[in-house]
Amino acid sequence: MKKFFTVLIMSLLVASTVNAEIKTYEGVGEYLMSDFETFDVAQQRAKQRAEQSACEQAGVYVESRTEVVNAQVKHDEILTMTSGILKIVDVKFKREFVDDNTTRIRAIVKANIDSDDINKWLAKDNGERASLVEQNEQLRRANAEQDKQIAALKQQLADAKTQQDKAQITQNFAAEDKIFRSNTQQDRVQITQNFVTKDKISLSNKKYELALTFLEKGDSRNAEVFFGDAIELNPNNALAYGARGTMNYNIKDYKKAIADFNRAVQLDPNWIQMYLLIGYSYYGLNNYPMAIANLSKVIHNAKNFSTDKKYGLTGHQLTATAYYNRGIMYKAIGDYERAQADFDRARRLGYNG
Repeated sequence: MKKFFTVLIMSLLVASTVNAEIKTYEGVGEYLMSDFETFDVAQQRAKQRAEQSACEQAGVYVESRTEVVNAQVKHDEILTMTSGILKIVDVKFKREFVDDNTTRIRAIVKANIDSDDINKWLAKDNGERASLVEQNEQLRRANAEQDKQIAALKQQLADAKTQQDKAQITQNFAAEDKIFRSNTQQDRVQITQNFVTKDKISLSNKKYELALTFLEKGDSRNAEVFFGDAIELNPNNALAYGARGTMNYNIKDYKKAIADFNRAVQLDPNWIQMYLLIGYSYYGLNNYPMAIANLSKVIHNAKNFSTDKKYGLTGHQLTATAYYNRGIMYKAIGDYERAQADFDRARRLGYNG
């Protein structure tokens, strides 16, 4: 039986190599809270303004660093990049009463910018960067629109004549607070989450490439370590599961191989070769029924793929290989009639293994 191993060469992003440094900025934001607003939301509104202040200061530095690495980056991307990589390390609040109905909330934030994060951003492809900029712009517009709504509600409150009007305005404030909480807890961190997630995926791919390098040198111990790192960074890295499974198959650790191959095909149902390798692995465990079942999956599914461009084999080749090897399985259990039928099908499809 032939060993099967497909290696995809993936391009690695190389960040600009400039000396790393960390800059710290302090931002201050204030919010005037009326009696009809909740204290926790008022604090968060003040904190948001303080973060914006720190972000604007840090943006000047970020822009200067992009010039150092000769990158042409527009102003809106500078703002997105800065908000995505700005790390808040400390927040303090102060409160003072302005009058009987108004309280001033002041937030002071301390935030860091790491130049390495700028380089990581610039290493991203243009499409990903454009998507993050659009998300940031949508959030900025939503925040600006809500600021207008709050200002309008406060004016309505000042003009309110009846308790009924004030009660309605209070309800409107509560509705706006609910929207703000949602934005604060979800949308405002989405850009940073995407940044971290994409960063992990990129690093996972690099770990995968390193694992392949060790595997080519015959160093399965280090290969296993880096395959594990790749999967830990990105549990959806089907290639890492498939390659690690192949490594385990080659050292005859068939149970581990089956687990990796099954995970790979769960993540990428179009990777029909995985069923072929699962079949081979069950054959190695002398579990012929399971081997036959998985090779039958290849035969059933491969006909739907005229060419598997992603992984290099055509559906025709996969079908022929599966028929031949399923014939071996049938022969092993003494079903010579089915075995010969599969061998004949394989030869008609051009199998010459």
